[in-house]
Amino acid sequence: MNAPTATALPMEQHCRVLVVDDTATNRQILAVFLKKMGHAVDLAVDGADAVAKFAAAAYDIVIMDVMMPVMDGYEATRRIKAMCGDHWVPVIFLSALDKDENLVAGLDAGGDDYLHKPVNFVVLEAKLRSLARTLALRRELEATRRNLQSYHDEREAENTLAVEILEQIMQRPGLSDPRLHYWISSASNFSGDILAATTAVNDRFYVLLADATGHGLAAAISVLPLLTQFYDSAGAGVPLERIIYRINTQLCAALPAGRFIAATFVCLERQGTGSELWIGGMPAALVIDAAGTVIRRFDADNLPLGVDYQLQDAIATTRLNCRYPQGAQLVLYSDGLIEARNAAGEAFGSERLAAALAAAPGAARRDAVKDAVNQHLGTGPAHDDISLLIIDLPPCAGGTGN
Repeated sequence: MNAPTATALPMEQHCRVLVVDDTATNRQILAVFLKKMGHAVDLAVDGADAVAKFAAAAYDIVIMDVMMPVMDGYEATRRIKAMCGDHWVPVIFLSALDKDENLVAGLDAGGDDYLHKPVNFVVLEAKLRSLARTLALRRELEATRRNLQSYHDEREAENTLAVEILEQIMQRPGLSDPRLHYWISSASNFSGDILAATTAVNDRFYVLLADATGHGLAAAISVLPLLTQFYDSAGAGVPLERIIYRINTQLCAALPAGRFIAATFVCLERQGTGSELWIGGMPAALVIDAAGTVIRRFDADNLPLGVDYQLQDAIATTRLNCRYPQGAQLVLYSDGLIEARNAAGEAFGSERLAAALAAAPGAARRDAVKDAVNQHLGTGPAHDDISLLIIDLPPCAGGTGN
């Protein structure tokens, strides 16, 4: 083997190379050649020595002789490749064995290339340069992957904290009121559909179902000012129209253009007289009787909150002043429920909702609607947040009727 010449590589392409050969001269010549290219070099005298050195240190490339005492290059390569796992460390065989079956045996053992002795150093240098570029690129990709994983882990930790904070804000004692039967399913980690309920100092029961623009964290954050204002005002027994005025004013100031919150507000008196309803941008509210039949429909006739400062000039609630029968319920839902589409693109729709309500008794209607929606979606995901709220109406709500 003649003394070779070599051209240095760029710093980012330098590798740590393990040279395995039982001939000292060969090891020395290869070491000089590789160091001129800029690589760091370690030497092993046979296959067993190579396996031991590889287990103790990290190498980028292995240059492997075949015929050696103690352990040949094929067996050493198999063991080295087993230690690598998913990490790629190329092995180049250098051997005096030049038959096709030797090449095949080397590749079968896990080798990545096979060169014959005496070594053509021009070819070896070209191959090493190619491998060095590939390894440098893989190192860059691995660094990028680690950075992305770190970024992902940080975002997941932040999302987990955000979920916990939002749940703390949203979970209030009023939501456990036995008159409420609800289901909220988010399209992502965060729901832009929210439910709030509280009993005021004057014994009125205030309920809110809201749907912020979009879904995910941005939508969830949008509803925080609304929740704070709702609980502060409703808990103090502020009239419903005044609560809506305050919330709209705050959202108009806080939300960026194009963001708004559709909402339905309900205020129930214990005996029904004076109960109120307001709908802004949400689907129609339904009153159903004990059999689940729709007996009244309230369509939205107001803009969503956060759209127009002038909304307060025309805030007017609707009185729930019909004499509803015993067992009547008020059904509220977001557009994500009736617009939930199956694999064929069919929306769940109002007819399926009505059928699900009529198919179960009062206490089981929430689960009946939930099951019907999930069956409609099948294995496909919902593309929007879904919310359903069924409220048991107080007896003899209303008095004289309207």
